Amino acid sequence: MPINDNEVRLAALEALPSWSWGDFAKDPPQTVQLMRLGPNGWHALIAYLAGPSWVYQEPARSHPVAATGGTDQRVDAATAGTVSGDADGTAAHDEMARYLADAGVPEPPRQVQWMLCLPQGATEWELEHACRLAAQEVDPRDHRRIAHEVHASLRVLLNGRMPPLSW
Repeated sequence: MPINDNEVRLAALEALPSWSWGDFAKDPPQTVQLMRLGPNGWHALIAYLAGPSWVYQEPARSHPVAATGGTDQRVDAATAGTVSGDADGTAAHDEMARYLADAGVPEPPRQVQWMLCLPQGATEWELEHACRLAAQEVDPRDHRRIAHEVHASLRVLLNGRMPPLSW
């Protein structure tokens, strides 16, 4: 069992996790700082790689779309991370599924919103920054290698911390 960050990183680089999206809880933890992950391939990758001990899923909220000047826009920008309609959701999901397949990650369920339980003392910025830093030296077209690097970064960040969804 790895005990330091270097060993954790090396072990995480060997293989991606083998859990399924069905392993992710559907009930939120009681007292945890949450990070809403947007409905895109990058955040779905983070959700999957962080795993069911750190991420739970809830139904995506549909949000009305208003037609303005020939383009559809969300009515309220405060709802970022919500699905704006069936056609939008299907196209976005299909694009996300292709990105994840290229990364070696199974297709997620449709109409799901992921919430990541931030480790105590960590901020959304720190978590996002650690993931982006892990991927910055990788060819952006090499989704599988990006997944391995992000997985290693998340495992190091979460190493030794009690997963809130396993309490």
